[in-house]
Amino acid sequence: MDKTERHNFTKFPYRSQIRENGDINNGGFDLVQYPEKIHDIHEINEYPWFRDFITSINKKDGLFMTFGCAIGHDEPFLHGYIDLSCRHNVSERIKKEIDNLDVNFYEYLSQAIPDGETRQQATQYIQSILLWLSSPLEIYGESYSKVNLTFRVRQEDGLKWAFDHLSYFLTEYFPKNEIL
Repeated sequence: MDKTERHNFTKFPYRSQIRENGDINNGGFDLVQYPEKIHDIHEINEYPWFRDFITSINKKDGLFMTFGCAIGHDEPFLHGYIDLSCRHNVSERIKKEIDNLDVNFYEYLSQAIPDGETRQQATQYIQSILLWLSSPLEIYGESYSKVNLTFRVRQEDGLKWAFDHLSYFLTEYFPKNEIL
């Protein structure tokens, strides 16, 4: 995963704002503590599968949390991003492993998809649509790494498939395997 010193916001939570072009940034709010605020994220209204992904990551018993997202069409592409990191109550080992989340995810895929040729095609496809970037983040006064996952696809079904795997990886596979 590539690393940068700054990618958008550096502290969480952050305030909402109206940009010069009229776009609204809802601000960063804690969906772990306030799951009902998912309805305040107007960007995901047309994408229930993306809302489900965000909801699953922010469940009370998880290791990760999200900070911001966007999704939309700019024909012929569907593009957007999701920012996430581990939660404040995780071990130092997990905090350090966040910068290798992409490597661990692709390793999971190599085990989740049984057929060699299909596995190779699936992994190449996901690598072609997802861009992983790590940057420093302060969450409630503590230092972490934030993962920004940017995506761009022509077909929404492929992205849904990738995010189904990512959801399982972050909520089930990662917490229960030797990665920890």
